[in-house]
Amino acid sequence: MKTKNLKAVALAIVAGAALFSTSCKKENILDEKVNLDGALAGTGNKGVPELDGIKFALNIESYMNGKVAGYGYAIYHDRKLYYYGNGGGGWARKKVDAPANAHSINTRQGIASSTKFVTALATLAMLEKYELDLDEKIYKYLPSNWKPCKEFKELTFARLLAHRTGLKNYGGKFSDYKKTVEDSVQLNEFNANIRDYDNINYGLVAILLPYMMVKKSPSTADDNALKLMEAYPSELYSILGSSFIQIVRQNVFKPGGVIHWDIMDYRVWGTDGPMTAAQGTLGYPSVNGTEKGNQKGDERANGGAGGLYISPLEFARIQLAATDGAIVSKEGYLRMRTELLGFDGAVKGAHGRYTWKNGGANNHETMIFDFGRTQVAVFANSNLSEIGNDPSILANAYDAAWVTK
Repeated sequence: MKTKNLKAVALAIVAGAALFSTSCKKENILDEKVNLDGALAGTGNKGVPELDGIKFALNIESYMNGKVAGYGYAIYHDRKLYYYGNGGGGWARKKVDAPANAHSINTRQGIASSTKFVTALATLAMLEKYELDLDEKIYKYLPSNWKPCKEFKELTFARLLAHRTGLKNYGGKFSDYKKTVEDSVQLNEFNANIRDYDNINYGLVAILLPYMMVKKSPSTADDNALKLMEAYPSELYSILGSSFIQIVRQNVFKPGGVIHWDIMDYRVWGTDGPMTAAQGTLGYPSVNGTEKGNQKGDERANGGAGGLYISPLEFARIQLAATDGAIVSKEGYLRMRTELLGFDGAVKGAHGRYTWKNGGANNHETMIFDFGRTQVAVFANSNLSEIGNDPSILANAYDAAWVTK
């Protein structure tokens, strides 16, 4: 009886997420066909500096070639897509791991912590849906049998997404999250509002958002059912994880213009659905070595902090949609950039303030940038370059691509 009841609750919650309305946002489905050669972007006015999109692409390739086993990238400038050749180089899978596949703009791979950019968008989209703001207290959306400490009750979504919580990280199990919530915080960080990057903050989001949906949407609100699930934490964690993925699909991937938004996942997947990790893009410890690649190892039940499997083109489309106001309001997205919610840092460049987010795990490295008018995603399946560690590399490549006609 327990299993039957829990399964019914799981289906109800996931179905509720699947029906979650996004009618308040315009859809931003972009043309699947792209121009391999690109074109110059800008106003066309003589004497006015403009970004040469292909020069920027070649600057990226010039840096990446020979440094990593494989890479792909995508550039959007003024809503136009730019890349050169196949938008990448090297191998997603080497010949030693047949079938061999080239890396490119369309190659999906694990992006580790760059996933947090998507999690931040999903959080803000849910808050805006329910007419809440980033100063909403997060304790309201916890399992009912969790007893948050006094300091935790003061935390807001803004502080959570900015890594300004002082929370202690006890691990990634459901019981670990409960201990984090109920135990004391690091008072010096909490009181001083210090930014301390930690996966625990975004891991909690994947628990909070499904509870927000259930509490705020009458069609899925069922406190008795939640209490039933809370008696079996292992089942609850799995159900919340499935619900979180559906929330992200509906509120980020779909309005973000991703063609396969309804099957995109936090594990290895293709257009026909889930695949085994052995079939996906592999990570390599050398550029030309014959070592077998390692599989994507991030199979966490909780995708808030990392694990998304996605291509540079798909990710850059989400970035573009975010700047266009198709996922969250333009005011909300500006606050993300200003307060570094879903971003790691900012660089002062020749054409403004550039915000960035990186990620890396299992011989993978990623870097995304919002330059204002330009969005770029660069993914590699070996961590042998500095593209994921040094934001000045892409910032300088961008600034060097501006020309005066």
